[in-house]
Amino acid sequence: PVPTSEFIHLFDDMVYDWLDVPALIAGAHTVFENPMIDRDPIDTWVQGRVLLLGDAAHAMFPTGSNGASQAIIDGRKLAALFLAQGVRPQALAEFDAALNGPVNEVVLRNRGDGPFGLLKLIEDRCGLDAEDLDQQVPAAERAEFMATYRRAAGFARDDLNTAPPIVEVGSY
Repeated sequence: PVPTSEFIHLFDDMVYDWLDVPALIAGAHTVFENPMIDRDPIDTWVQGRVLLLGDAAHAMFPTGSNGASQAIIDGRKLAALFLAQGVRPQALAEFDAALNGPVNEVVLRNRGDGPFGLLKLIEDRCGLDAEDLDQQVPAAERAEFMATYRRAAGFARDDLNTAPPIVEVGSY
């Protein structure tokens, strides 16, 4: 729990004819602070027969469901390696070699170049006046910003839809 007096001033300008944000916050019985944190990437997720997965391996800001999505990607990749090589340390090492670097890039990208990074870019160029958004940050630039992020995070729809299965149906 945190006293509203510690942060309510950040919402002073958010009074609209349809919503009074400071009054809404002030009327809450209890307010909790939940900091947005991540961890610096580590060079390996494997030690012998032990492998870290999901947030244990790559805690990241919860941007665009990345934590859950990366855990699913981890599970699928690990299952495919186990099916191909057996449950062996070599499969763990191959998993680490394939995903550690790219996923660590996503962790770092989430700090500023993820979806919140686009909002920051818009705020920097437009301030609170987004009426000229298309002139300040053209739609093509916004789309490319997000496409670059989706590619880095492994969420590029067309790439995913045309990729072969990681685990073949019936192989398990």
